Amino acid sequence: MHVSECRVTVVITAHNAERYISRSIDSALSQTFGRVHVIVVDDGSTDGTSRVAAAYGDGVDLIRFSE
Repeated sequence: MHVSECRVTVVITAHNAERYISRSIDSALSQTFGRVHVIVVDDGSTDGTSRVAAAYGDGVDLIRFSE
């Protein structure tokens, strides 16, 4: 989805949030006020946070920082 088509951008910051990140992403994507652009910023997680976020494919943009 192109950013210009979105009405709202949601930025989710995460560090070792594998247990919770799906719930956060699902919540953002289920908003009813129009198209939502979701960005997950993974701040050097050592668990599966990035893997879970990446599994959403084109529905979520992932920015990953490594330590």
